[in-house]
Amino acid sequence: MKNFKINRYPLILALCLLVFNSCQDNSDPELLFDDVPTVRIEKSIAALKTSLQSSENGWKTTYFTDDTELGGFTFLFDFISDSEVIMDSDFGTPDVSTASLYDITLGSTIKLTFTTKNVIHELSDSNNSPDEDLRGQGYKGSFEFLYFKTDGEDILFKSNRDRDIIIRFSRASKEDWTSLITQNRSMLASNIPIDPLKSVFRNLTLESGGKTTLYGFSFNEARRFATVTAISKDATITDFKFGIAPTPTGFSVSPAVEIDNVTLDEFVYNVEKDEFVAEVDGVKMTLNYADELNFLLPFYDFGNESRGNNSLRLYRTRFADSDLSSQRFINFYKDWEQHFTDTQSGRTIDRVYIYNLETDPYVEIRYFSSGRSFSLRFPFTYTVTEAANGNNIIKLTETLPVATVRRSGALPMLEFLFRDSGFYVQKMIDLNAVQNTLGIIPVDDTTMLAQWYDFIN
Repeated sequence: MKNFKINRYPLILALCLLVFNSCQDNSDPELLFDDVPTVRIEKSIAALKTSLQSSENGWKTTYFTDDTELGGFTFLFDFISDSEVIMDSDFGTPDVSTASLYDITLGSTIKLTFTTKNVIHELSDSNNSPDEDLRGQGYKGSFEFLYFKTDGEDILFKSNRDRDIIIRFSRASKEDWTSLITQNRSMLASNIPIDPLKSVFRNLTLESGGKTTLYGFSFNEARRFATVTAISKDATITDFKFGIAPTPTGFSVSPAVEIDNVTLDEFVYNVEKDEFVAEVDGVKMTLNYADELNFLLPFYDFGNESRGNNSLRLYRTRFADSDLSSQRFINFYKDWEQHFTDTQSGRTIDRVYIYNLETDPYVEIRYFSSGRSFSLRFPFTYTVTEAANGNNIIKLTETLPVATVRRSGALPMLEFLFRDSGFYVQKMIDLNAVQNTLGIIPVDDTTMLAQWYDFIN
């Protein structure tokens, strides 16, 4: 112990001298050690600013803010000085004629912040939401990006709002600045959403290892988000979801679809076939419309459902905001409402029923006149047959045309229901714990789907 006490003082003295000498002149280029932290930080900030300004046509990034419920938004940035940036996007209301400000500072790491309002801020505005379910959250975006690393010529950042999200800045081309608005927005507006003039059957077909699996495809345009559910009963993967980002040639998805150890994340649009295709190493996914059914619809036992669906009500007449009828049918229904009012001295449609499927069925159309409710009844019979594709076809036939003064107003709906081709019928999402919903689709017009729900008298 005594030897330790005697020998430690020269050691402490030597360490003090070393620390003192190292602190005398931090700017000395001959220092044995690297630059002090503040100098290194300043150099890193300057280097990042130089890199951001070095790309002749600026930078391009596709930002998936939350790919569990939102899609991707593509931005172009042209950093024209140490503090100014010009911005464009396929989202929001960009203005490439006006520069906004940015800054690079040190927080928990080096941070790129877009400091004055521009289109990037529309992603983070909590008052700017795609729908009511995301009210107060907006599009979950950020206008602050934490520098992560460089990858070749790309610069990688993390979102300050969600640090698990990597945002890749890649060098943009001159063509990117012309195609972003015209092609990306056109792809999003015209080709990716379901066309209301085309078939309600829009499917994603997976081909892999000699097996073909069919999925139904649903796209939320406001969220840029897709939900995919298996139609084929032997599907290995029954459902999956992904965000969509429009591109000039199609769309990209996140998270990527992984099938048989193959990753699919880029779909290319074929104009002539009106379909999107992703294909890698023999695994292929195709998104297209099916005018003729070659698959089984979700089964609904029309007229015999165990929960007692002896009566049906047209969904649109009560739950218009959440109606899953096709847009073509919704347009038809609105036109019919107007037709009824125009031809029936201002009277208005209230609701539409199908009653007593198990005994003496009839269509009932209720309407208002001078604040009072009246009804029209049209008896029918029906048959259920199985088509070659295995789906049931129901056909409603009016038994004795009712000669009523209001028949001319009801005629468009009667012609829809009592059509010669009949309807395919499919089970849809349950209304609640005790009520089903179903869709009827005319065999001769697959653009029309009318949603109904069942109830017991």
